[in-house]
Amino acid sequence: MTVAIIAIIAVLLVLGVGLLIFTLMRRSQTAVPYVTDEDVASRDNVVEVDERGREITESQEPPAQGRDAGAFEDLLRDEIQDQGRQEPAAPDED
Repeated sequence: MTVAIIAIIAVLLVLGVGLLIFTLMRRSQTAVPYVTDEDVASRDNVVEVDERGREITESQEPPAQGRDAGAFEDLLRDEIQDQGRQEPAAPDED
C-alpha cells in the first residue's frame, strides 16, 4: 500500500514539474524574439520596396577593429626574450 502511495506522489511530482517547465518555456518564447527583433530593427537599412509595398531591409554589421601587427610582433619578441630563448630565424624566401 505504501509503495502505491509513493508511486502516485512521484508521478504527480513529475507531472507538476513538467507542467511548470512547459509553462515557463511558453512564456519565454514570446519575450525573446521581441527583444531580438527590436535589436535587429535598430540596425537595418531599407534597401528597396517589393511589389506589395513592403520594405526590404539589409542588416548592418559593426566594422571590424583594425589589428596592429607591429605591436603584436614586438610583444612576441619581448616574451621570447623574457623566457631566455632565441628568436626563430626568419624563413628564407627563394
